[in-house]
Amino acid sequence: MKKLGAILTTVATVMASSQVYAHPGDHSEGGILSMLMHFLTEPDHMVFIGVTGALACFSYRVYKKLNAGKKSQG
Repeated sequence: MKKLGAILTTVATVMASSQVYAHPGDHSEGGILSMLMHFLTEPDHMVFIGVTGALACFSYRVYKKLNAGKKSQG
């Protein structure tokens, strides 16, 4: 099962890394505020931030549920 998880993680990383080239420019011409404004005003970045937040919340809930089951058994 660990091997399958490692394979899926590798595939997901390779697929996600191609998304770095979604639009031209390296965004290094501005400072931190410029980069922050870029992330907060581009719709595609906002969707990604939302999906990442939802995935983090879901993962945390699953983690808590699994740990609650382990504590009640031990």
